[in-house]
Amino acid sequence: MKKRLLSLLLAVCTVLSLVTAPAAAAGTAKYSDVTDSATSTTAESLRLMGVMDGYTDGTFRPQAQLNRAQFCKMATYAMNRQGQLGLYRTVTVFPDVKPSYWASAYINLCARTSVNGGNTAGAEGEGSGVAQAVIAGFPDGRFHPERPVTMGQAVTILLRILGYQDSQIGGVWPDSFLATAKQAGLLKGLTTVGNAPLTRGQAAKLFVNLLEAKTPGGTTLYTLSEETELSTVDGGAGVMKTLDGKTYSMANPVSETTLTGMKGRVVLSGDIALTFLPVFGNNTGSAAGAIVVYEDGSSAGFESLAGNSGYRIYKNGTPATTSDLRKYDVATYYPATNSIIVTDSRVTAYYESCEPNPNAPTKIQVFGGTEFYVLPTAADSMRELRPGDMIVLLLTADGRVASAVKSESGAPRGNAIGLVTPEGNVELLCGNTTISLNVKAEEAMFGKVVRVSATSKDKVDLSEARGGKIGTLNIADKTLGRIKLADGVVIFEEGRQVSLNHLNRSEIPADQIRFARTNWANEVDLVVIDRTTDERYGRVFWDVERIPAVEEGSEDELIEKIGVEYDNGQRTEAFKMKYNVASGDFVAYKLNRGGTGFSQMIKLAQLKSISWNSWIGNDTVNAGGRNYEVPANVQCYNAGSKEWITLEQAKAYADTANLYVKDGVVRIVEVK
Repeated sequence: MKKRLLSLLLAVCTVLSLVTAPAAAAGTAKYSDVTDSATSTTAESLRLMGVMDGYTDGTFRPQAQLNRAQFCKMATYAMNRQGQLGLYRTVTVFPDVKPSYWASAYINLCARTSVNGGNTAGAEGEGSGVAQAVIAGFPDGRFHPERPVTMGQAVTILLRILGYQDSQIGGVWPDSFLATAKQAGLLKGLTTVGNAPLTRGQAAKLFVNLLEAKTPGGTTLYTLSEETELSTVDGGAGVMKTLDGKTYSMANPVSETTLTGMKGRVVLSGDIALTFLPVFGNNTGSAAGAIVVYEDGSSAGFESLAGNSGYRIYKNGTPATTSDLRKYDVATYYPATNSIIVTDSRVTAYYESCEPNPNAPTKIQVFGGTEFYVLPTAADSMRELRPGDMIVLLLTADGRVASAVKSESGAPRGNAIGLVTPEGNVELLCGNTTISLNVKAEEAMFGKVVRVSATSKDKVDLSEARGGKIGTLNIADKTLGRIKLADGVVIFEEGRQVSLNHLNRSEIPADQIRFARTNWANEVDLVVIDRTTDERYGRVFWDVERIPAVEEGSEDELIEKIGVEYDNGQRTEAFKMKYNVASGDFVAYKLNRGGTGFSQMIKLAQLKSISWNSWIGNDTVNAGGRNYEVPANVQCYNAGSKEWITLEQAKAYADTANLYVKDGVVRIVEVK
């Protein structure tokens, strides 16, 4: 279960209309197998950057060994080159890394990325070559991606990223490289043995050190802001905000982070925030207490919880006031920023079991054995419940149980929303975290956003989230219909979370909005986009079919037919159809039921002679000051050879391309 495990010393304080339990936080562990706050915080900084993440079972596995392929993926994100991966998916640099291998793009990118403007053919750690690529492989010409990466190899790769040349370091590998790394600050807090396999915990520390290590010129790899405090992370808009009033666009948007409230520095590449780097020491973003509000608009007990009256209130990631509080909201206190974080996450579940006993549980199991940690705040309410009951859990922003009630008339209603991954795992969305449920969804639910509840021990109910405030999603105005989007709006598309700024379109039509949820402020805080359509795309051709005469002396019948050619020369045809399109036009079309003809055919708009320099990676192109989305399966046509080709082949064939678009999406790329 993905959440922070806190060591809490709680004193119970009963207050009219609420229950409160102040506590002293001992750490910010997000993962169930991480007990020290330094490792947890380090891992979280790298998760924001896209370099590392935990496993679906809620563990981080700091002692697990890394292989060379995994390290290349981390290095790609550390260099902020993930937007270029599309260029390297279909090439072969090493004979043992085929394009079908999961990490081929990461390995090929690192092999073709030369930080010093040169190349090398030696293996990591051999110290051979002058200016070199980030990785090079072994003398046998292979990369051996599944071999464990050693400390010496990892340090060599990171030194190259910092700008150090093998020829300048010289000496005996890996000793001379480790000595240079230590001097640069890359090995801070690490005990190194050059030929020892690298663990995930060591790698996390290495990559965080990379952000502060010195280059040969005495600078850092990226710009570090002045020390500040992290205020909010807005995954919907793809921005992070700090308490000094600054807002930064994020290179790798996420919807939440356990670093909120911590002191540290923003790591910047230009104006883009790569991650937030906390200042280690007396620094905590852990909640230091929990309150359940039992009366609308009541903040009774908040001042006692915070120990002062100058605290700020945030509800579901948005600045709020006392009047915004509702019955059954849960509040926790974060001393680092003097903030009270309020969430309204409630889960209806079947009470399966608990530890150590029902009268004083510290853990409760629901949803197929998924563990939720129970705060002492919930002691009185849990004492009234027993395994076998249907209950509603009131959760903190980091997924702990602050209170629970029996699910019956008059009880608060569950509002749990989850995401089913493409593999069928269920991730419960809760405040500023996600919780991996011990549940496997049916294939029909893969990739969908669902409502989550449980009616029995063996049955978890998942129903697709549909409906809500449906309207056109306007990206620039940040509205859905006439409803404003919340600052922290979470957007899901095709089973993955995306940033509002990464939709690459000015608007999303209402018929593609599957679900939208409004929050306490009547702002849309969750949007599910589904662009599934029966619309297809291709190139028109007209033809004439001769039907031999049936009777002697009669003339053959000539029937004009229209067809559409698409990927790999496949064709769809229909007779006696008339459309205002010409042979060679690129169109969007729909087939009649049964596929016997066309029910719709629309000519695609053309963007003429667009340079490849206007492309941002392989998924976005800027033309006329507007960004257009490019699907991963975009069709490409070579007008010279009259063949359907890949995007990589199209880019290699001509300097410019004609783009054919509909609804802000590039549907066909044509080169001549």
